[in-house]
Amino acid sequence: MSTLWLIIQREFTSNILTSRFMIGIIVCLLSIAVAVFVQVDDYEKRLTGYNTAVREAKAEAEAWELYSKIKPKAHRKPNPLGIFNVGTENSGANTVTVELGKPIFEFNFPIWAAPTQKRGSDNPFLAMFLTVDVVFIFKFVLSALAILFAYNTISGEREDGTLKLVLSNAIPRDTIVFGKYLGGMLSLFPIVLMSLIVALLIAFSSPVIAFDGNDILHIVAMFGVSLLYVSTWYLLGLVLSVWTKQAATTLILSMFIWVILTSVHSNVVAFAVEKFPPHPVKSEMTLIQPAADVWEQFKKERDAYRRQRGYEDLQKSIIWEPGASSRGVGSGSWSGGYFFTESYSVINVAQADTSIFQEILDYQEQLRVEYTDKAEEILKEPAEAREKNSKFADALSRISFADTYHFAVGAIAGTDRQRYNDFIKSSRDYKRQIVEYLKDKKAFSSRAWFSNDKGNAALTDLPVFQHQRLSLSESLSRASMDILILLAWNIVLFLAAYVSFLRYDLS
Repeated sequence: MSTLWLIIQREFTSNILTSRFMIGIIVCLLSIAVAVFVQVDDYEKRLTGYNTAVREAKAEAEAWELYSKIKPKAHRKPNPLGIFNVGTENSGANTVTVELGKPIFEFNFPIWAAPTQKRGSDNPFLAMFLTVDVVFIFKFVLSALAILFAYNTISGEREDGTLKLVLSNAIPRDTIVFGKYLGGMLSLFPIVLMSLIVALLIAFSSPVIAFDGNDILHIVAMFGVSLLYVSTWYLLGLVLSVWTKQAATTLILSMFIWVILTSVHSNVVAFAVEKFPPHPVKSEMTLIQPAADVWEQFKKERDAYRRQRGYEDLQKSIIWEPGASSRGVGSGSWSGGYFFTESYSVINVAQADTSIFQEILDYQEQLRVEYTDKAEEILKEPAEAREKNSKFADALSRISFADTYHFAVGAIAGTDRQRYNDFIKSSRDYKRQIVEYLKDKKAFSSRAWFSNDKGNAALTDLPVFQHQRLSLSESLSRASMDILILLAWNIVLFLAAYVSFLRYDLS
């Protein structure tokens, strides 16, 4: 044990007394500070936009007098952990408007009155700048630093004759490998820890950021995964240092692999999957007409019900008091190809018997919801196909432990693509919740669906959208595969270094 400790101390001391250690600390801390300042400012703006949107939605809800007028909104609250890993925080929709006659879907191009909206800037250059976060810096800067610490651990000492001197003392080779690994990681640990502390100090300086206990646990988990990631790169450098005879060769080979795994691989995979997608993506414009056809099917079934009940002409079907002006039933509709809305009003409603009208509404409005869901299945096909292609690209990207690290931290922080998909799914679930609420209220057949002459709709208990944060166990469960891949890389690389060094020839 004393021999192992001496090797650890020697490796640690030789690393921290070098210029690369000081340069590494300075570069990491400065880049972390700048990135976190930018991310904190962006988070504050997004939180302000979110709070404003929530207040506006609440004010709109207070003005609703009819059941048919309700348009509740689902808002995606900014995630404070996005300061460390932006992920999808600045992409996709952050507001979904829930309407009974409007499917919830996402198109890649702007569309009038779309159910999903995005607050904030669409400036692509600003979006690129805002992707630089703590994880981005760890992914590139710390991985390169780990390579610089490891590349000459064996080949460098072989060149200057130190390794032959160490082995002449009959020190077990496994002890040397293990000691060099622990010493190298011990010298990298302060850089990772200090970077995290600086990030937290800057984050806590914001008056709007307050991490709860669940957030702190997530941050600790991200810190642990970051150390595992740095360990992977250090072990790669150690393996290459054993396999090569000269430190310069080790460095060149290590940096070549670093460039491939951190930058080239993921871009090549993304380009290849985009050009040759395993799941063809239908043109979104071609789906507008099929969705409109669903609307026509709805009207046919609705009109057939009216004829069956003998209420084809609503104006004649509604009974008016003697002497009252029977100007009839006013209505308006708009399909737009992708949502089905109609508005009804009974003129001189106080003198009319609207029971037949209410019976028709009770049937057709629930039918409208069913057909809207059918249209939604059509309109969400492109997004589902893109998601399948993205998952395929992610699977190929996991060959690189740099991308694996990115996926793991995104899952823990709750800023990955799956968490965004959760928001869209929760919005659809919220819509179903609203439908069940209206059914329980018997709102479809209620007079308050189309008129408030006998009182406004009772909306005090209207469900409010809730998008829950994941617990640490749920986040780790989602990140488990990527964490296991990183762990497997560590084991494989350590065994490779160990076995190779046991057979290492000094001649």
